[in-house]
Amino acid sequence: MKTATVRDLRNHYTGLLDWIAAGEEIVITRRGRAIARLVPEPAESGETADWNKSPAMLRNRSELKQPSKEDVSALLKESSGKW
Repeated sequence: MKTATVRDLRNHYTGLLDWIAAGEEIVITRRGRAIARLVPEPAESGETADWNKSPAMLRNRSELKQPSKEDVSALLKESSGKW
């Protein structure tokens, strides 16, 4: 763990960023007291979600029944006092 002052941060931020990129943790101090901690981001796993393959996206929606006017009106009447 490295220590840098606020002045170091202001004047030498590119060097501090190099330390962080190398995996170093830096404690920023002001008047001898620690005020912040800069830590490197954890390495990305590289895994991303493919939502197109999720069960919700693969579901066959052509067989779903469209709600009737009566169904919609009943739902609206049922929920009208709940908001």
